[in-house]
Amino acid sequence: MDRRALAKLLGIAALAAVARAAMVAGLELYSDEAYYWLWSRRLAPGYFDHPPMVAWLAALGTSFSGGEGWLRLPFVVCGGLAVLFAGLCAGELSRDPRAPIWGALLAAAAPLLSLTGALCLPDAPAEAAYAAAAWLLARARGKGWLWAGLAVGLALLAKYTAALLAPALLLLVLWDPALRRELRAPWPWLAGALAVALFLPTLRWDAERGFASIAFQLHHGFGSGTSLRRVGEYVAGQLLGAGPVTLALGLAVLVRARSSAEKRVAAATLLPFAVTTWSALRGPVEANWPSLAYPALCAAAAAGLCRLAEPLARRLLALSLALGLVLVVAFGKEERRPALIAGTAAAERFHGWRAFAREARAAAGAACAEAGCDPSDPFVFASSYQLASELAYYGGWRRFGFTAERPSQLDVWGDRPRPGEPFLVVGDGEVPPAFRPRVRAEGEGPTHRFLAPWPGAVRSGSVTGFARYLGLR
Repeated sequence: MDRRALAKLLGIAALAAVARAAMVAGLELYSDEAYYWLWSRRLAPGYFDHPPMVAWLAALGTSFSGGEGWLRLPFVVCGGLAVLFAGLCAGELSRDPRAPIWGALLAAAAPLLSLTGALCLPDAPAEAAYAAAAWLLARARGKGWLWAGLAVGLALLAKYTAALLAPALLLLVLWDPALRRELRAPWPWLAGALAVALFLPTLRWDAERGFASIAFQLHHGFGSGTSLRRVGEYVAGQLLGAGPVTLALGLAVLVRARSSAEKRVAAATLLPFAVTTWSALRGPVEANWPSLAYPALCAAAAAGLCRLAEPLARRLLALSLALGLVLVVAFGKEERRPALIAGTAAAERFHGWRAFAREARAAAGAACAEAGCDPSDPFVFASSYQLASELAYYGGWRRFGFTAERPSQLDVWGDRPRPGEPFLVVGDGEVPPAFRPRVRAEGEGPTHRFLAPWPGAVRSGSVTGFARYLGLR
């Protein structure tokens, strides 16, 4: 690729990053973002829900300055890199000079990539690293395998789903004669060793905890209780998340892969889709699960567009760009001034947390006066890890115990009040039913309720003080 074409790719990636940053500018952190930020307060090789990359990047973003925009900046950069690598990967799948530009444009316009490439989530670094891995695997020869191994290792540090590259490569050995010839040299094996070495500290961290993190993700990914509606939502999520043109053309190109590069990208892309589709037939699946393969899918779709007649190819490309632009603008407009989504969970995620934390601190002042705790630094048992995370970010509280719902990183940390120390329970109503059977305490005070408005609705909260912590039951 010449410098002019590379400059165009960099320009598209930069514009996509700026547009995505503008899309979420001014929005409060939604609960998962705050949760990952909370991780960054205690950097480690691993965490309960995901590998550590999201926490490392959150710590980097926080180090720049305060505010949600700075926290999200490293993730916006990762989103731009995913666009760049999609274009580079397209250049490996087609000799047509239009392919790299079209691949980058499709990745820039993919609605789900626009969203995940703007928020403090594991998806942005996973998509960037996995896209780099797909591109480098497509062109890996000799020492070039080491760069592919580095990308795979970084992908593993971002999201466990990247481990699907291992069975993908095993299947590829049977499918790709060129790969079998490469395996006679040491470089692919050294690349694999490099990827494992990068991931080994995280694997060791999880092993020391009984592989709780990997077990949680396997249970989460291969649960039960699916329905026709949920399967339909998953399919609709893929059509909308990648874009109908990208999804249809990309899959069509990859399932008919012929060249070694096509086969390598196909193996890395199709397996995540196959696994998540199988999972969707068993239990609930979130639309973003296969999104780390979206950039490579965009690259394949660009190669497919290059095989079509020029007028049709440009119309389909324009359709994809228009759809992506409309959805980005609509998302930014609706989240700032909810109308169609007013009062829904889609609006609730990004609104009202600052007000909730302010009201919670005010109620905590009254509860602490009764229980005898310090309202500026109380020990808190929250009803959910999401609530605890928002209170940590917007309320400034730092000490949290386990929550009443599913296990989380708070359980891994295992923080507890000191014996005899007063503490607070914060929730959305009464003291959570799951709390009392687990904690022994004395001096339960009255529950102080409050309301925190957000556009289109009101979030309720409650604070209850306890005078003495006596231990766990």
